[in-house]
Amino acid sequence: MRPGVTRGIAILALALIFVGVMMSVHWPQVGQDQQPPTTEEVAKTLFGEDNNSGYGLVMLLIGLLLLVALLGGVFLAKEEKE
Repeated sequence: MRPGVTRGIAILALALIFVGVMMSVHWPQVGQDQQPPTTEEVAKTLFGEDNNSGYGLVMLLIGLLLLVALLGGVFLAKEEKE
């Protein structure tokens, strides 16, 4: 097979896996008597009440990883002059 066809099949397979996972997750429904979470509640869940709880450090590390990936992509995409 050609490389383009192989890539297309791989992308399609990953997209189908992604859709399957998203469809299999039980997403909570907000009922008539429930209120959606406020911004403050979401912030407390993500970053915690104090410095030792929450997901602040994890989000910082993920952001750093994404920054490094972006810089690596820019470096690889840069055209070299001969």
